[in-house]
Amino acid sequence: MEKIGIIAVLIIIIFILYEIRYYIMWFFNTAKVTFFNKKGIKDIQKIGMKKRNLTNKDINSYIKLSKEYLNKLGISTNRKFILNKELEMHLKYSRFSEKYVLELLNNILDYLNLDKENVSLKINYISSKQFLQYAGLYDETTNDFNQKQIVINIQNDMNLENVVSILAHESTHYLLLSNNIKIENRMQNECLTDITAILLGFGEFMVEGYKISNRVIYDEINHRSIKKDRIGYITYKDVKYARSKI
Repeated sequence: MEKIGIIAVLIIIIFILYEIRYYIMWFFNTAKVTFFNKKGIKDIQKIGMKKRNLTNKDINSYIKLSKEYLNKLGISTNRKFILNKELEMHLKYSRFSEKYVLELLNNILDYLNLDKENVSLKINYISSKQFLQYAGLYDETTNDFNQKQIVINIQNDMNLENVVSILAHESTHYLLLSNNIKIENRMQNECLTDITAILLGFGEFMVEGYKISNRVIYDEINHRSIKKDRIGYITYKDVKYARSKI
């Protein structure tokens, strides 16, 4: 009888562990991100991106360089992008419909004093099951003369801060490239763009939008799994540090 009781308890324990296995995975993933990734994480947003470790010295260098560029353009860094509350509600309740995402982009372009007439927006709505190869793209290589395109890939579990951060980053590309400001090294240029977006007043959105998230997704093989994901070329901790130095 005693052995039967022990076996019954073990069966119950195994059953409970099986039922909460995804919560256990989430816990260990969160612990790993929090305690074991202080030197940077592998960026899964962009093809070809590798583990990088920006130091505070690196960030200060980007801030200094960005300020020099913006000062030459006569653009103040003492500013803050404020999202219209009505538009914010429309974006949230429409789950980022094309109409309101385009309105958001136009607001950002107006805020940056950039021409909207030759800019088109392409939105790809992507399931959270799919691997996010890139969150956004600024493209000047279209067939029409002087035509520019901003692409954003929106996954169905993205939040408002994610979407604003992506559009802010791509719009900052537009601002810098239209003034022939670019670092040849791709990774360095992307980091400069992120830092410049913070200086332009998008830091409040980016500090939330660039946070790492553990997402429970469904796939045909495992039926359910946890995926660690984020957007941005710098971490949200880098964003917080850069904001403190502005």
